[in-house]
Amino acid sequence: MVDFNVLTSTIIYASVLSLLSLGIALIYMTTKVFNFAHPRLSLVGSYAAVTIMAYYASKASLEYNFEPKETILGQAIIPYPASFYILGVIAAIIAATVAGLAEYYLILRPLLRRGADYLKLMIATLAYDFILLAILFLYNTHLSVKKLMREALGVSSTKMDLSSYDLSFTMGDRVISGAFIYSLTITLLLTIILYLLLFKTKLGIKMRASIENPPLAEVLGIDVERVYAIAWIISGITAGIAGFIIVMSPSAGSLKPVSATSPADEIVVSAFAGSIVGGVTSIFGSLFGGALIGFIETLFTNWLQELTGFGKLFQYNKVFSMMAVAITLLFAPKGIAGLRESKALRRVFNKLRPRGGV
Repeated sequence: MVDFNVLTSTIIYASVLSLLSLGIALIYMTTKVFNFAHPRLSLVGSYAAVTIMAYYASKASLEYNFEPKETILGQAIIPYPASFYILGVIAAIIAATVAGLAEYYLILRPLLRRGADYLKLMIATLAYDFILLAILFLYNTHLSVKKLMREALGVSSTKMDLSSYDLSFTMGDRVISGAFIYSLTITLLLTIILYLLLFKTKLGIKMRASIENPPLAEVLGIDVERVYAIAWIISGITAGIAGFIIVMSPSAGSLKPVSATSPADEIVVSAFAGSIVGGVTSIFGSLFGGALIGFIETLFTNWLQELTGFGKLFQYNKVFSMMAVAITLLFAPKGIAGLRESKALRRVFNKLRPRGGV
């Protein structure tokens, strides 16, 4: 029988990978390049969230509260009021989105207009990742930042862990992590919203057309660059949400307390694996692929460790995600979602094509 704590940690980790894999896929579809800086965008969101939460806690003189309050799910342990967490999520989303748009408008779009090839664009994203890394290092070692986080929240700016501030729910003798509830809820809601946006609105049809075939979309009168900007905004939003989840639940799956490097350097391989397995040219495929890799690296590896008796097998869980990538590239190079790609693409342009023909 699966341990409940392992299952909840798996779902949290899988949700984070789904959100990051989705962002990687969106960026690839707009620029045709893998964005190596994308996992770092989530850490930009993490630092923005913790900074705003610490500032709010210090100015509002909030008192840490572990008194249980009745909720629909039983009893909720709420250390701080809901506004404390809402401000953190908003700050994470804004910071990650701004960092992502800066990468697109200041680096990638100028290079694309100059005809830069795939290799140059890929190196540019790697360079931007190092720039963000340096900025985060400078930020988290600043004396005022260190003092604010230590005095307001009791955490280190170089090793942020807000898991003790996470909302927790009790059902009988079982404690359910709030990160488990809102990570799963956000991922499911985002999937539904994206489905409605892409398949039930005119904007969604234009987005799909612009991503799949930009020249033909321009012929049909679509502002392709505007559509790309929207895709990058969505990518930044998902990275920000992932960053908030990471800092609130650093012990989930392979996640660790947030620093300028960790956990971005640990999950970058997993996030890219999720987008490749699901289909790097498919939004919903990448969501599914990220979740699948999350389950492989945590639940499957934990089960295999217990079955074989190798106590340190979990330390090598990335091996199994790489095996999943290898199998996918061998038997389904376009990913799990690639089988229906051509048929879906024809439907998109049939809806946009003038009735009299082109």
